[in-house]
Amino acid sequence: MKTRQLTQARLLEKVVYDPGTGKFTHLGRRRPKVGQFDKDGYVKISIDGIKHQAHRLAWLYMTGSYPPADMHVDHRNAVRDDNRWQNLRLATYAENQAYRLASVPDGPGRGASGVRGVYWDGRKERWFVQVRAKKKVHYGGYHADIQCAANAAAALRTQIKTQQVTP
Repeated sequence: MKTRQLTQARLLEKVVYDPGTGKFTHLGRRRPKVGQFDKDGYVKISIDGIKHQAHRLAWLYMTGSYPPADMHVDHRNAVRDDNRWQNLRLATYAENQAYRLASVPDGPGRGASGVRGVYWDGRKERWFVQVRAKKKVHYGGYHADIQCAANAAAALRTQIKTQQVTP
């Protein structure tokens, strides 16, 4: 049964999922541990020679079907290997990206402020605001202090939302 479309029945034959811990175990094996990390930090589980993401398998295990094609299984706490049932939810692509945690100043990337839509421009030595929505980039100007830039980013996001609602 080497197919990408794994059924809940076949999944139940191969593994057991504990919703409280988010861990999977193999049935009838001497070494019951299952899954390994991929390069992005997600847990992958091989069933019938095909690797599947553990959070999607958890959704299949608990609901009996895969999520719709246009939906993602999102981790509420943004921890990619935390596959507890209470930590998983359905989200659109846009919602999934919006739920991502803002980076911290010591985190990856140059100019990371820890505030969504606020970036440091080292050449001008000022914070600038840039918000993306519906494949467009909206600029909110330069600011000397991060709090002013954060306020401007929030105001710009609100303005973009109201423009999208009213044609």
